[in-house]
Amino acid sequence: MNASALPIANGELAMNVKSHVKSCFCFWRPSLARRITVYFVIFGLIVFYVSTLVYMVTAKKHFVDSTHRLVVHQLDMAAGSREPDFLWYRSNSPQPALYDLTRTLSALSSTFYTVQDIAFYCLPEGGTGWVRFAIGPDKILHQEPVPDRQTQALERGTQRAVWEGPGFALSNETLAVFFDITRPWDRHHYYLRLSIDKQGLAGLINRKMIHLLWMTLLALLLLRLLGYFFARRLARPIEILSRSAEEVAQGDLSVRVPAEGSDEISALSRNFNQMVRGLQERENVRLLEFELEKGRQIQRDFLPRHLPQLPDWNIAAFFDPARQVSGDFYDVFPLPGGHMGLVIADVCDKGVGSAFYMALFRSLIRIYAEQPAADPTADRPVDPAGYLRAMKRTNDYIARNHSQDAMFATAFFGVLDPTSGSLWYINAGHEPLYIVREGEIRDKLSPTGPALGVSEEIVYRTKHFTLMPGEMLMGYTDGVIDARSPEDEMFSRQRLRDLLTQPVTTAADLLDRVRGALFGFIGKAPRYDDVTMIAVQRL
Repeated sequence: MNASALPIANGELAMNVKSHVKSCFCFWRPSLARRITVYFVIFGLIVFYVSTLVYMVTAKKHFVDSTHRLVVHQLDMAAGSREPDFLWYRSNSPQPALYDLTRTLSALSSTFYTVQDIAFYCLPEGGTGWVRFAIGPDKILHQEPVPDRQTQALERGTQRAVWEGPGFALSNETLAVFFDITRPWDRHHYYLRLSIDKQGLAGLINRKMIHLLWMTLLALLLLRLLGYFFARRLARPIEILSRSAEEVAQGDLSVRVPAEGSDEISALSRNFNQMVRGLQERENVRLLEFELEKGRQIQRDFLPRHLPQLPDWNIAAFFDPARQVSGDFYDVFPLPGGHMGLVIADVCDKGVGSAFYMALFRSLIRIYAEQPAADPTADRPVDPAGYLRAMKRTNDYIARNHSQDAMFATAFFGVLDPTSGSLWYINAGHEPLYIVREGEIRDKLSPTGPALGVSEEIVYRTKHFTLMPGEMLMGYTDGVIDARSPEDEMFSRQRLRDLLTQPVTTAADLLDRVRGALFGFIGKAPRYDDVTMIAVQRL
């Protein structure tokens, strides 16, 4: 490693440590990891205090039980303990065993608390008054009556004392613990009373509370660190998902999250990545649709915005692509000498490729047709049929430069003289155009050569036809006759011919009739081809 990189690496490590420490103790900033940590700490403290409480209760019970067993054992060792009321009858006599008992209980004060007084109490049968027995330094059991002012405290303590456990009585100075030591053969009731220094006990409690406070702080710190560690492991993938979702919401669809493992978070991460890929695909589709829509608009611009309005002539057209873009097109444009060019064509295939070639075919035909068909320096007028040489030149260009794409087009190109009604045309493999007059198909303009772009060796024949007043020329693409119904029945050329034989007033009326019948026939069936029609009527 480069030595110059060490300070940078150390600085980054220090920043990471600082970031983790800050994140560990910033409770006030809401996040999933901190919430998990807080829950962990609360749960840990509850467990800690419950465990402490159980320990204290258990320790207290253990202390009381052990003390009780000690008292019973020492009483059994006293002389005459098997005699009824032996304390009563053995008073004012030496009792070494009871002296040892008091010394043993007093020794407990060095560890737990200060024992101020240890004495035996008796309530004679009939309740004539309490009697106190105490062991002096001479080991003699002394007997003395209890003053009346102390009897209430004795009664409260002894009422809670049973043979199985001690009773407690609390005064301003002491905490008294009573053990019922009455034997079944005793006529009187006997109790052992331990008087504990309340101030000493309070000091002990204070010390224990300080210890408990330090243990609580230590437990809080430990639980916080453990909680942070486990919370980071649990919340880190979710935080990554959250940040990644924000980036996706801002438009970045290249985001991916780690999806290792088989737990629920890993499954969620895999689903997130799959969702983002789906969004990316949808975005790509949307962009493609946007581009196709732009292409459709551009293609629309290749079609005439407004059809020419000529005296004694009525021209109409209809165009409806099966997709966003189309390979069909029509064109009506003026030519020198007062002539009018009429084009309807269908490029093979569908979609974007055919749409590009549609633009190419349309541009070539128009450009070549608008060039002089004869020497511009000559004095003689241009031959109208000369405009049709655009078809041969278009065919040769496509066949020579784009034969590898195998794209061709069927096309009809006619040059109309509006004054005489003469029409010179070339039909390059296109559907025949019909001449209609008074509900009768008078003639059809069949192909005069193959489709454009097949080969450079093709020779196209030019034909002539005169459109008389009252007659109408109707052209269409194969999307009309090849359309299918929901029952998969073809519309057919015969249905079209039947519609053409019905009387109409204008060219637009004729196309509206065919359009209505065609789309009514198709219904909800899918469309696979474009529909284009053109009608030219001589009034």
